[in-house]
Amino acid sequence: MKSIMCPNCSAPLEMEDTQTHVTCPYCNVTSELKKVKELIEHYMLPVMYDAEQIRTELVGDILKHPGTPEDLHKSLKITKLGLKFIPYFIVTVHLRTEYSGVGEYATYSFRYKSGYRNIDFHPKPEQGVFDDEREFIIYAAEEINNELLNFEISTRGKVYFQALEAEKVRADVASSVFDLEQAKAEAINSMKEIHKGLMLKELAQIQEVKDLPEVRGVYLLHIPFYFLEFEVSGKKQTAILDGATGRTVITQIPRETSYWLQVGVLSFLFGAIGLAGIYLAVQQIFLYFGIFAAIAGLVFAARTLQLGLKTRYRETQRRRRR
Repeated sequence: MKSIMCPNCSAPLEMEDTQTHVTCPYCNVTSELKKVKELIEHYMLPVMYDAEQIRTELVGDILKHPGTPEDLHKSLKITKLGLKFIPYFIVTVHLRTEYSGVGEYATYSFRYKSGYRNIDFHPKPEQGVFDDEREFIIYAAEEINNELLNFEISTRGKVYFQALEAEKVRADVASSVFDLEQAKAEAINSMKEIHKGLMLKELAQIQEVKDLPEVRGVYLLHIPFYFLEFEVSGKKQTAILDGATGRTVITQIPRETSYWLQVGVLSFLFGAIGLAGIYLAVQQIFLYFGIFAAIAGLVFAARTLQLGLKTRYRETQRRRRR
């Protein structure tokens, strides 16, 4: 069996070596294989964690945060669980960029103490070469998920993609919005942007650029992710976990009311210390101690309040996105 992408909708397909045509079960379009420009290497990461193991990993990750219920391993109840294979293209690009343009050099005049009063910049011709190779991971699912878009995926342990394996674990398979050529172009453009940024560090003006890109490897990789909804103390929360590694991509953190009370009390306490320090400094009573107390108290009060409000803001934004 070989894996290709449907030329019409980019869904993953499986075919035998002897086949000349293949019908896509997603869009029902029959394609002649000789018209498919290039067969694609198609892999998947096996699901290594079942629902119970994923729950254990989620509980362990949440308990690392302050203010979470101590009995979380008993009180956390998963109300909805879905497993989905998300597509990523892994593209290795080598790019040689030859460039020329106008740089700058500086002259210094009117020396004064340890420096100079005048610094003048003058143009000068510059040219050079950037030559390197990088691997790009391109999120290829139709539905944009910012958490999965920025998640550092693992490619270790991959096996050839088999739809039957996804069916065994009752997982959906998301098709790719890119075909092979589009994925290559996306990676090459990303590499060009990197080299452009490097050129702008060297040149004030870019005049001529010659790019020589080469794609040295590309394959499609489907990675399993669990999408969860869970309840703690009657409050609904959401989470996404990697089904191959057990890592938490993102989760809402259930916190007890006492946590927010502690944040408020500590902010008030540190603020009071800061104000007392200001008073002592103004009255010149224990002057240095007052200055230290004022600075430390206000800094700790601001930092404690900032962390609490930041946590609250993130949780509010996630609820709105839902």
